[in-house]
Amino acid sequence: MRLGKLLFGTALLLTTATFAQEETEQERECLRMRFLAGEELKIKNYAGASAYYLKGEKICDGYDAANYERLVASLRNTISTEADKAKKTAYIDTLVAVYDRVEEKGFYNQENDLTRATYIFQSSKPNREKMDVLYERGINKAGKNAGESHVALYYYNLYSIYIDATGDKKVALKKRVINEYFNLSKLAGEANMSAKTIENLTTYFNNIVRSCDDILPELKGFMSSFPQEKEVKKVSVNNFITLLENKGCTESKEYEMLIDTLIAIDPSIDAVLAKAKLLRSKKRYSDAIATLKDAKGMTAEADKKEEIDYMIAEIQFSSGSYNSAYNTAMSISGKYRSEALKMAANCVSRTANSCGSSTIERKANYLYAAQLADRAGDSSSASKYRAAAPTDGEWFDAGVNSITLSCWGVTVSK
Repeated sequence: MRLGKLLFGTALLLTTATFAQEETEQERECLRMRFLAGEELKIKNYAGASAYYLKGEKICDGYDAANYERLVASLRNTISTEADKAKKTAYIDTLVAVYDRVEEKGFYNQENDLTRATYIFQSSKPNREKMDVLYERGINKAGKNAGESHVALYYYNLYSIYIDATGDKKVALKKRVINEYFNLSKLAGEANMSAKTIENLTTYFNNIVRSCDDILPELKGFMSSFPQEKEVKKVSVNNFITLLENKGCTESKEYEMLIDTLIAIDPSIDAVLAKAKLLRSKKRYSDAIATLKDAKGMTAEADKKEEIDYMIAEIQFSSGSYNSAYNTAMSISGKYRSEALKMAANCVSRTANSCGSSTIERKANYLYAAQLADRAGDSSSASKYRAAAPTDGEWFDAGVNSITLSCWGVTVSK
């Protein structure tokens, strides 16, 4: 047994000695740099560790994935603890270059996309195109966990690339800027991001899309590239409808095309209501009312029916059909009742001079309008209407205490 152990120990020593003899000077120096880096890490001297790791990288002709991970971690810790601005930027530039070499060697982990993109942004010469690739990929993967700063920087960087672009590239980028505004705004809302983040997105967006002229020439191109999956396409169409509404483009043929597209892919009550709004904006009042009546038949909800009736009354009023608007308004109950009564009072007031065969009868309309305004809780309008109603002297001279208003089928008293 003792002889066996002795022989084994001797063989081990000979093998170790053989390997030691085969190790080159470069390999020994490579190991030494990594060892010294590790010693610096033990005392949290990250700058020192980074220096040794970087020397070792050159001596070793590059690292494996594990050692590159140590180098990256060391540099990131150096950056986070460095107070000098110039030195911090220099370390950031170094880290950005290391990330590039890691990627070239096939060791890069895309989980680091957002962090890497932000370091590029902080570097002395940011590569905007690289940032764009990393931010887009990282945010798409992270979703609601992307973080507000990453979302804001991604859109700002995309905006900056667009500003510097020319020709066909600028046209293509404009589509991305618009689409990403919708995507990122939706993401920001779902992730409960701050109002400041959404405001920043909107500021950059509005610097590009200021008016109808900025979007309408491009819209056909957008529509031809809409996704075909129904729900995704519906979101895209609704986004552009909202955009055109915000930019005051509701009377354009492109807006009508979007509404018709929405109805074609999603014949819902909301789509039909959007169509009615479009028809109203074009002063096609009869068509708008007919469309609203179609929408009313699409719902069983009492509140929704009342809302639609109120919309019908508004159109009738704005088109000068005061009698029709009055009748519709008086049929409305629920949460729109007060506003409907105000409208009815306004209808009576607007038609007062044509309702009645005598002065006092015509003036009596204002008394009825005041009563309607009182029921609506609109004391200010009620006072205004009463000021135009018959005075006590006019009631006395007429020798009556009440008047029937045939236009409205009501009787008002002194």
